[in-house]
Amino acid sequence: MTGFAKYKKFFEREPSIIVEWHDDRTDAVGWLAIDTLTGGAAGGGTRMRATATREEAVFLAKTMGVKFRVCGPDIGGGKSVIRFDPAKHPHEKAGVLERWFRHIGPYLRLCYGTGGDVNVDEVSEATAITRRVLGIGHPQEGICRGHSWRGNEAPEDKVARLHAGCEAKIRLPDLPGPRDGAWMVADVVTGYGVCRSIERYYHLRGESLSGKRLIVEGLGAVGAFAAYYLDMLGVTLVSASTYDRTSGMVRVARDPAGLDCKSLILSRNGTGLPAPRKGDKVMCASKSGDELFDVKADIFVPAATSHTLTGPRLKKLVGSGVTVISCGANNPFAYKSTSKTMSVWVRDMMALQKEADRRFAIIPDFIANCGMARTFAYLMQIGSSTDEAAILMDTGTSIDHAMDRLLDGYRKPTGLLERGYSVFVPE
Repeated sequence: MTGFAKYKKFFEREPSIIVEWHDDRTDAVGWLAIDTLTGGAAGGGTRMRATATREEAVFLAKTMGVKFRVCGPDIGGGKSVIRFDPAKHPHEKAGVLERWFRHIGPYLRLCYGTGGDVNVDEVSEATAITRRVLGIGHPQEGICRGHSWRGNEAPEDKVARLHAGCEAKIRLPDLPGPRDGAWMVADVVTGYGVCRSIERYYHLRGESLSGKRLIVEGLGAVGAFAAYYLDMLGVTLVSASTYDRTSGMVRVARDPAGLDCKSLILSRNGTGLPAPRKGDKVMCASKSGDELFDVKADIFVPAATSHTLTGPRLKKLVGSGVTVISCGANNPFAYKSTSKTMSVWVRDMMALQKEADRRFAIIPDFIANCGMARTFAYLMQIGSSTDEAAILMDTGTSIDHAMDRLLDGYRKPTGLLERGYSVFVPE
């Protein structure tokens, strides 16, 4: 069976559990999709956005199942998706999350673990609110209790390591963080993993990464720290975008000579940190942000929300000279807005994926984006360390091994999505 045939069959299969929730105080609607309770547990983060759908929850739950095959533990995929616009109703957001987590509380206590995702912070929201509302030590506690772990260890010990490790402080050169000058593992590890996947790709191909040019869509945690760690390896950021919630516009900073990525990160909304230095100018602002691609580059990291890679954008990327795409966002490929069923979703996205797979070397999201999931998996192992360096080392090693499997005996410059589905998607 070909990789795309496995993909189609796997994503069209009905999930095991879907929980639907309608808030009694706002217009929020939520879905918990659990594809399978493999080994007694499932995992996947919580996201919130204005146009979220039931199908999105199911699709992401399946993506998480594939991701756990890459990074462990041997559990099923799940996802929490809430249809609510936090930009329009910021004062209602915390209440919506509290009521949502209370509604799915039995799963979070016994078999399902969650975390942050789009518009939901890992520590200040997912962890803090589940602790306050449900009395659990960490939003991954359901996996600690439900999964058939090897070894005799109390779930509370795993929870304690999760809490300490995810919030372990990291001090980055020339990039002061908002927590007494430091960042947390949970802030940086996913972006670090995206960088590591790109670094390993070029290493296995026998090419130098230094001097390559980078475009990043979405300068949130994933995109920002992918750019930061790639900058440390000699990659030049030439174009980046971020969504401005106040104006509803996408702001694009672009400079063929290179942007100061550290300055751009520090100037993001909500950090309370210094403004960018002269030269890091917002070149334009538009509804689409397509100006992001009007510059020559080698590497593209989609790290905004899901489904932003359209056919016209793929053509722009070809014109820009990009050859490598590392999927920092889950499910970055678009589908038609009129799609109503999962089978149509799969058909639309698979057509676009096949087109992209012929033109680019695409590192799949279930490898590039697995940093936080791998952190959880590592910290739940008996004997794991909560030291930030140990956590990043483990994440990097895990992604290296996945990239080695992806490229083992495979020398073609394109076709990595087909290859990835063939290797990692279950029958």
